[in-house]
Amino acid sequence: MGRVKRWIVVATVAWGVVIAALGYYSLRNDPPTAREQTTIAEALPYVDAALGDVASTLDANASVTALGGYNRLGNSCRVTVAREGARYERVLTVYTKEGSETAVLERIRDALPERYKAGLSHNVLSADAGEFVSVRGGVASPGQVRVAADTGCRPMTHRVEESQSGSADRAPAQAVLDALKLTAARWQIYQLACPAGGTLTTVEADADPAPAALPDTLRPASGAVVDKPDRLAFRSGSTGVTVRIADKSVVVTATTGC
Repeated sequence: MGRVKRWIVVATVAWGVVIAALGYYSLRNDPPTAREQTTIAEALPYVDAALGDVASTLDANASVTALGGYNRLGNSCRVTVAREGARYERVLTVYTKEGSETAVLERIRDALPERYKAGLSHNVLSADAGEFVSVRGGVASPGQVRVAADTGCRPMTHRVEESQSGSADRAPAQAVLDALKLTAARWQIYQLACPAGGTLTTVEADADPAPAALPDTLRPASGAVVDKPDRLAFRSGSTGVTVRIADKSVVVTATTGC
């Protein structure tokens, strides 16, 4: 092999080493450029932060919130043609006076930090929470606004717990169950951090059988934010309480924080 050919081989090998090193460095240090390069575990903190920011924009005197857990959407999705993934969303439900749903959506749009690039079109709120997490909100029913943060389809690296374990004040929810003469079949706790400190906590209880309609004894003397035969939302001090009939069960939530 001649000297020139040897130099060509050496240069080619050296260039290959440089390219491999740059590729490894980029993989380890550069931010992801597509959702498929990130995992569900990496997305969930952005989901929580987004809903915490949404909750902090609301007027506590005019609305009642209820936080849900992480809900898997479908059994699986495709990250690539050859690779399955998962998709999760988390929902913050906002109960408000009937007719003020649009005002709630406008308030969220205007008060979210600029980085969200929040917009509102035809009563549909859209925002970008970062890390390819999307936020969408809209009117679910009269007096009810639904805001969901969605991970999109990503690789699944660990099991996602839909509810948190921990302690929380059950008393407001228990008072509703006592008034209905029902015993909870299941208790769940949902939590996330508030942007200004503290924790948004929703305690949820399910009980059955449900009455045909919610009795008048549940209705607070000061009035309710939402007052319907199958749904009630009101404030008990600093706690937002909701009661709704779902199928043959009663679902009660008590929410504090943010």
